[in-house]
Amino acid sequence: MNSRLFLFSAIVAVTSGLSVSSAAQSSETAPEVKLGDHPAVVVARTARRIDPNTFIVAHPARLQLLSASPSEKQATAAVAPTSAVGQ
Repeated sequence: MNSRLFLFSAIVAVTSGLSVSSAAQSSETAPEVKLGDHPAVVVARTARRIDPNTFIVAHPARLQLLSASPSEKQATAAVAPTSAVGQ
């Protein structure tokens, strides 16, 4: 009797576990995974894409024309009178 009860409970546990796992797999939209893909590649495929026309970012090595050299700007900032903080 005890072995039948154990067998019955084991069968119920296995079938309920299979039904839960199949329901979970059907509700999720699994990404297309190819054999040998790195996990980061799989996540990148499912990530939301950014529209490149939304914003414009200048290239970090762009040509930048300055009206004065940085050393001249620092010299004029050092000569300029500062407000009296402690008075």
